[in-house]
Amino acid sequence: MSTAHDMNEIVDLFAISRSSRSSEFMTEKIATLPLREAVALVIEDWADDKFRQLSAVIQMPSGQSIRSLDDIRHLYESAADGSGSKRPA
Repeated sequence: MSTAHDMNEIVDLFAISRSSRSSEFMTEKIATLPLREAVALVIEDWADDKFRQLSAVIQMPSGQSIRSLDDIRHLYESAADGSGSKRPA
């Protein structure tokens, strides 16, 4: 079984961080943009900040979320080489 992603689908990109005052996690909405641009932002613009890359969450309108940096990287590579965006589920 595989999951197909529409690279033009509008998604929300969040960064998850731990509060310095407590052990609670906080979410910060970074942007609402097409999936193709969201994965590029995480892989290209956040490349020098591994913690930020690892804390990236892409929320799909369907309710799915992409939380794994490996999944985000795979989507980025798929978009870059034009091979489609199917990944084994």
